[in-house]
Amino acid sequence: MTGENRKRTKTLGAMMIVGGLLAVVSAILPPGARGSDTLILGVGALAIALGILLFRTRRHLNEGWLGTVTAIGTGLVTATTAVGGTENGAADNEMLYVWVCLYSFYFFRLRHALGQLVLVAAAYAWLLGDQGTPLESGANQWLITVATLLVAGLLVARLRASLAARVDELSDRARRDSLTGLLNRRELQRRGAFELARRRRHATPLSLIAADLDGFKGLNDTLGHPAGDRVLRRVSRVLDTETREVDSVARVGGDEFVVLLPAADRDHANRVAERLRQAVRQFGQEGRLELTLSIGVAAADEGIVTLEDLWAAADGALYQAKRDGGDRVAFAAGRTGAAAPAGAAAS
Repeated sequence: MTGENRKRTKTLGAMMIVGGLLAVVSAILPPGARGSDTLILGVGALAIALGILLFRTRRHLNEGWLGTVTAIGTGLVTATTAVGGTENGAADNEMLYVWVCLYSFYFFRLRHALGQLVLVAAAYAWLLGDQGTPLESGANQWLITVATLLVAGLLVARLRASLAARVDELSDRARRDSLTGLLNRRELQRRGAFELARRRRHATPLSLIAADLDGFKGLNDTLGHPAGDRVLRRVSRVLDTETREVDSVARVGGDEFVVLLPAADRDHANRVAERLRQAVRQFGQEGRLELTLSIGVAAADEGIVTLEDLWAAADGALYQAKRDGGDRVAFAAGRTGAAAPAGAAAS
């Protein structure tokens, strides 16, 4: 059961339990019911039993099932109110329908929530008639109550949507580098663990690219940090554009980048790395910048069981590319990180 489904199932269960307890208390305390106190006790016990089942279930209950239980809740509220009776029609009991509407508009899709409101409106209209409320005053009471429930429900739905959007925004920020918008180290590690687990299950290839900008420190010293930040953002867009949607591109340091390539073998990763090297070199030439990219590439093998292993192998190849003069691609020969040339500097 997902977290969201668990929350809405347990919330509905808690509502049923509390509602049932209120029904039991109303039957025990004076004044007596217009109808049968025994019937109210039975309805309350049923609500409590349903609530306990919902609260303890571990099964995934979809919106249809939860909607059915919510509609049953509306029926139970209506039945206990009709049997109990009040001196002034149903005026003292109409607040019980608020639970149904607020729950529906918070947890259900808008169309479903409106359907639950229609059911409440029909039940409340029948209840007013059953209580003998005069037509004119009953119509006004019904209209005010239903309109209030509708406005309250729509406000709850709007707040819920706004909250969800804000949570998504904050979640996305937590996963991304604030300067470039690429993934950050933590998100890369999370995705790397997932991809390695998938590789073990399905025996699919997996590769990783570690890249570092050549000459970036000199650029920063000469043009200043604001210009350096602009270059990092532009290079990040280049890396993101030149990779697939399923690839994970992350900035893991000042001018250090990592690209995780699911379902990519050695040859595929080498082609991607060379494409990235050429794209950054072209960007540097267009901006008349002394800026190129050194890249190390590693492919997961039987000796690599963690992202750190794969990353270390790619880093070893990256350092070899740096030692060979930069602006080139080197491929890790194995877990030790011993590198083999995979590309040469462009002339």
